[in-house]
Amino acid sequence: MRTYVMKRDGSKEVFDPAKITRVVTAAGLNSSEAAKLTKSVGDWIRKQNKQLISSLKIRDKVLQELKLVDEYAAGLFEWYQSTKENQPLSSSK
Repeated sequence: MRTYVMKRDGSKEVFDPAKITRVVTAAGLNSSEAAKLTKSVGDWIRKQNKQLISSLKIRDKVLQELKLVDEYAAGLFEWYQSTKENQPLSSSK
């Protein structure tokens, strides 16, 4: 079953685990840690057994997993997410 992500702006896109890997690597995880965390979140999403999941639920799960691996990286991820939340949603793509 293909899983779609409902984004903040209401659009939907196919779940792409590479996005998780990219953001947690940017937060400071090495490639091995990032791959392991991405797999864990991907497994969690599959266990939800839903075709649609919100980006906010994924964000919360990524943060939860990051806190278990690296508190500093989790703090950077949280900070980055808070800067996104304070920006208006773009009406153009």
